[in-house]
Amino acid sequence: MPKIVDHEERRQEVLGAVWRLIGREGLDAATTRRIADEAGYSIGAIQHYFQNKEDILVQAHLLAFSRASDRILRVTQGRTGVDALRLAMMEALPLDAERLLEAQVDVSFLGQAVGNPQLRRIRSTSNTESRAFWEGFVTAAQRTGEIAADEDPGLIVDEIFALIESLSIEAIIAPERMTPEHQMVLVERFLTRVAAHR
Repeated sequence: MPKIVDHEERRQEVLGAVWRLIGREGLDAATTRRIADEAGYSIGAIQHYFQNKEDILVQAHLLAFSRASDRILRVTQGRTGVDALRLAMMEALPLDAERLLEAQVDVSFLGQAVGNPQLRRIRSTSNTESRAFWEGFVTAAQRTGEIAADEDPGLIVDEIFALIESLSIEAIIAPERMTPEHQMVLVERFLTRVAAHR
């Protein structure tokens, strides 16, 4: 009897191999041959699931985005106001090995997007979805009175984006300085400042 192949599971295994290569050696190491070797599949099997290296990178980015979103929704379930916003921001930052790997994938994607209009469009779509996601947390905190109702939630979201992206990059290039503890201090300073405007 032929073996039943779980195609989604195999795709996830390939993307896991992409993440590991990027985390260990950078994006240039993620060639089709190296990905196939890392995942334990043939090049033909890799090509069955992905059109080309760009498609693999896109799918790795989308997986990182969905994993972070799912994790944030899970940890903030039943939480409200600034407490929920704090938990969400902590989950978005590279505070452990898994989230640092997500950040490395994201920063690699950004580097490639600079000269690639298609990758820029994909990142722009992700950013639009993220903005709505973060604005939901901000407006919920405004409804509880923990952030002033007359504050522009869009500007606060811009600050959240800037903080998360800059801390993620710093954690990759200067991990000895941008430790998880230091990242958490900076998030607390930001939240204290935002809440002080009530």
